[in-house]
Amino acid sequence: MKSIGILYICTGPYYLFWEDFFKSFEAKFLTDYEKKYFVFTDAKHIYAEDNPNVKKYKLDPQPWPLITLLRFATFLSIKNDLKDCDYLMFSNANIVCDDFITESEFLPRIEKGEKIFVTSHPGYYKKDKLSFPYERHSRSLAYVPWNCGENYVIGAMFGGTRNAFLTMAKVLNTRIEEDLKRNVIALWHDESHLNRYIVNRYDVRVLHPMYCYPYGLNVSYGKKLSAVGKQSKFDVNKFKGQYDNKPITIKRIIKKINEITKLASIVMLAFDTITFKRVKIIDYEEEK
Repeated sequence: MKSIGILYICTGPYYLFWEDFFKSFEAKFLTDYEKKYFVFTDAKHIYAEDNPNVKKYKLDPQPWPLITLLRFATFLSIKNDLKDCDYLMFSNANIVCDDFITESEFLPRIEKGEKIFVTSHPGYYKKDKLSFPYERHSRSLAYVPWNCGENYVIGAMFGGTRNAFLTMAKVLNTRIEEDLKRNVIALWHDESHLNRYIVNRYDVRVLHPMYCYPYGLNVSYGKKLSAVGKQSKFDVNKFKGQYDNKPITIKRIIKKINEITKLASIVMLAFDTITFKRVKIIDYEEEK
C-alpha cells in the first residue's frame, strides 16, 4: 500500500481544528493510501495521539508571520522520519475533507512528468494575472516580474512525491533565510516564495480551488476540501496581534489590493515586457 505523509502545524489555539481535520481525512481522503500524520504543536494532548499513524512533535508558538514563514524549516527538522512516505503534503490546520478524494484527481501525475501539486488560490482563480499579488520587489528572492507567471496558488495546500517535496522545502527554506538575513519578508510570506518556485516549471500539477474551498468568499463551484472559519474557534486577529473591531473578509482584502494595483500593474507590465524582464527556473539537485 502506498503512503502519504500529512504535515500539520497547530500551535496555540489552532489545535482546536485537529480533531475535525483528522476524522474527515481518515474517512474520505485517499482511502486506499496509508495516511501518516506528522503534527507539530505545543498542545499537551491532541486527539488520536495514541494512533500509530499519528506522530506528535513539540513546536513552540512563534510570532506572526514567522510561524508560517518558517514552516519549511519545521518540515526539514523531521526529514528522517519522512523517509518511508511515498508522498508528502501540507495542509492548513483549519481544513476538512468534505468529499471522497482519489489519487488520480489529487496527486502529481507521474506519467505526465509531474512531481509537485499546488492549489489555485480561490481569490485569483481565472482572474487576470495582473491582479496576482506576487512579490514585485526585486529585493526579495520571491520576486516575480509583471510579465511572468501563469498561476497564483495558495500556501494552504500543496505536496508532491517525497523527494520533490523535501527538495522544494530545502530550496524555499534557504531562500527565505537569505531574505531574512537582509531583513526582507516577502509580501505573502511563504506563499510568495511558493509562487516564485513554480514559475516556468513543468513538473507541477495545479489543482482546482475546490481542493481549498475558501471560507468567507462567495464562489460558484463545489468543494472537496474546505476551510473552516477560524473565528468560530478563537479570535484569530487577536492571536496574530492585529486586532481590529471591523471584520475583514478575504473578498474585501482582494478587492482593495486590486483597486490599488490595477493602474500600476499595467504600467509595470509594459515596462517589464519592453525591458525583457525574466526569471529563471529555480535549479536544484533533487533529494534522494
